[in-house]
Amino acid sequence: MHIGLLILYGFLIGFILIFLGMGAALYIGCLITFFHLSAKTAAASALVVTLPALIVGTLINHRTHTIAYHHGNFLLKWAILGTVGGSLIIPFTNHSVYQLIISIILIVLASTILWNSILHSRKKNSSRLTKKYFPSFASTISGIMTGLAGMSGGGPLVAGMLLLDVPVTQAAATSSYIRIWTTLLGIGLHWHTMTIAWHLVVFMAFGTVLGAACAPLMMHLISQRNRDSISRVMKPLIAIILLYMGIKPFI
Repeated sequence: MHIGLLILYGFLIGFILIFLGMGAALYIGCLITFFHLSAKTAAASALVVTLPALIVGTLINHRTHTIAYHHGNFLLKWAILGTVGGSLIIPFTNHSVYQLIISIILIVLASTILWNSILHSRKKNSSRLTKKYFPSFASTISGIMTGLAGMSGGGPLVAGMLLLDVPVTQAAATSSYIRIWTTLLGIGLHWHTMTIAWHLVVFMAFGTVLGAACAPLMMHLISQRNRDSISRVMKPLIAIILLYMGIKPFI
């Protein structure tokens, strides 16, 4: 049953990760909430689990020409800068500060996704100033989340690309492409200090790859209208889950 749950959780989060381009923080929340790992071990383990899903999803999205490489390569530079910056902060944090940072990021990320969902549902156009500066800022925050907290930072990336008027499907696919590089960089920067729960990671990664492989195929099968409808439902749901995980340590 324990192995089955790991595979199931991995499958569901892997599917969400590629389908919406966000949700990797669910790995951390899942490992902390259901498997009682420490924040640092959960973050390191989540970073390793996320990588196979990103690679599989990106390869499939590349074959279907879903990735917006122009926007992706522009935001990638800022994400890498944020990843390196986030990794430099780690030596100055203890367990309680680290837990607080993760909780704050989860809460801010949940609020960002909810706000983005409200704007999208009302079909409000972003100002020119917002389009100019927010995507770069969001990409940098995404990198900091990877370098500091072991999150892949998909939420800010997707939000930034939507403000650039990138369709939600392309935004999700491009987010996965960017996060391959920041996740690899994050693992490389912290490999010597990472504590990974391999007994959980192996089985969860198996489910993750299955979910990640199914997501692009599902996106290809359903119509754009249904795709947008699912996205509008899933984004607030993920935001609420992340918000709960962020405030749980303080309850």
